[in-house]
Amino acid sequence: MKNIFFKFPGSKPSLLVLGAFIFSILLLMPKGAIASTLVLQGNIEDEVEVVQERSFAVPKGGLRELTFKFATPAEFRNATLSQTLSSHTITFYPKPSSASKTTDRFGNTISIVTWKDLKENASVKESFTVNLEISLKDIKSSAPFPLDLKSIPEGESIYLRPTQMVQSSDEEIKRISGRLTHKSLTEQEAVSSILNWVVDNIKYRTPIPNYDAVWTYNTRQGNCQNFAHVSMALLRSAGIPSRIVGGLSLGKKWKVPIKNGSLVQSAGQGGHAWIEVWFPDLGWIPYDAQQSHLFVGPRHIKQTVGLDSNDVNDSWESSPVLPDYREDISAEYLKDKIDLRLIESISQPVNYVMAGSAPKSAEAPALKVPAQEQKSEFGNLEFPELMDFYRMTAGGGGIKTFDKETAEYVTGQYAYAQAFEISKPMKIETVSLAMHKFGGRFGSLWVDIVKDKNNKPGMEGVRSLPLALDTVKYIPGYKWFDFSFSGDGDEGPLLPPGRFWIILRHSRDAVVSWFYSPGNRYGLPDDARSTEKGSDWSEVLNYDFNFKVKGRLAADHGR
Repeated sequence: MKNIFFKFPGSKPSLLVLGAFIFSILLLMPKGAIASTLVLQGNIEDEVEVVQERSFAVPKGGLRELTFKFATPAEFRNATLSQTLSSHTITFYPKPSSASKTTDRFGNTISIVTWKDLKENASVKESFTVNLEISLKDIKSSAPFPLDLKSIPEGESIYLRPTQMVQSSDEEIKRISGRLTHKSLTEQEAVSSILNWVVDNIKYRTPIPNYDAVWTYNTRQGNCQNFAHVSMALLRSAGIPSRIVGGLSLGKKWKVPIKNGSLVQSAGQGGHAWIEVWFPDLGWIPYDAQQSHLFVGPRHIKQTVGLDSNDVNDSWESSPVLPDYREDISAEYLKDKIDLRLIESISQPVNYVMAGSAPKSAEAPALKVPAQEQKSEFGNLEFPELMDFYRMTAGGGGIKTFDKETAEYVTGQYAYAQAFEISKPMKIETVSLAMHKFGGRFGSLWVDIVKDKNNKPGMEGVRSLPLALDTVKYIPGYKWFDFSFSGDGDEGPLLPPGRFWIILRHSRDAVVSWFYSPGNRYGLPDDARSTEKGSDWSEVLNYDFNFKVKGRLAADHGR
């Protein structure tokens, strides 16, 4: 293999060129990234048939008793969103000893089912059709900041309380909340300032050991529960009622218009948490900081609300042992009408967010981007190998986790690319991608590393040796797939300092998924892209793929 850079032939349809990442205004960020708040207006109408099946693997000796408490979807309407249900049925297998419904202190409908002397696997199958109508418009609240706490109704004021998971009375939480909101004149400004800070500073990670707000603030990472808890802690500390929402996220992609392309929204299918914020003149308004939405999109289905995630999680108890739990969700779209327009772009925060309105926002403290020391091995290194995505245990019982599998099927009609940057010359030895093999007896994979040109992949680069999938052992999870850039005694190619793109290629019957981290955990807001055909890489992805680059820095040569 020649260890030199070469130009990919421009006529090759399989080698694609990335379009520039442009919003209606450009904001020069570190390393040349472009980001902003996208102000969108329009309407979304969805009709989806959903089947949610929860199942328990009963051990060989059986169970004396199993009790399962679970939430069902809610019907509601607020200033931006309407959710209605039809054809709602729940079936149990086998026939339970008892099944009932109750309403908790937050108004949630909770079903309780109990099996006794259970000798076989048990399941709850819930089927329903949900209709979502979302109106993105310029909604303004006239509520001043700070709010008059005495005027907040009793039903809403309970959502100012600190909890074990939402420590709004913590001194550091109070300090940063005050710093974020001290220039705010309206509640809407204060909410925007807090959530902009969360979007810029908290990075997605799973699995993690803790979900509370203080741990999230100190470590700057977490899953959807962490995003919700730290957001609510900062809001409640500022005297703004906020509550957690538990529900489902659906995995079908949808697109947000940007100039010269689309911002592709994608999330794993499964349990999800977000928040609602109370305004005296608007009522409860939904936000999802983990998905960078200052609204709730067409892939959210609301089930419950509460003070924190302990109030919205499904749970179960059993004796003499706790059975394994699994949840499977399928969704068929009868209608998926998304009619959105980009109205304007605003240069705050650093990472993109999407909003239906653009209130004047108090200037949040600037994000400090730490200088990264270049290492001989780097990348978006963390992903959940062989993880149980379905449950955690607490107090002797089981609790549904909101962790879920986030991966992209990358051997279909789309091609995918992930960017990285090096500050010193580097001899590339291997590039590894976190992937799962589904098939590929005759297929193979390889990667191209191409130079960046004007914030897009150019046509000059190097290609790895092919990886035959019949040599990759199947495992029920994700692992590193290693792509070598040296062989037959050759050293790896020398990359000069600069920005590069990893592009995954495939042949024949290769079928794999590539794991990703929601948001921009590794780098910049436009570090991952996809394209369907030709040389048009106009689709920006709302996540970073998990990858690692290994080589030798220039200073190491000759050792």
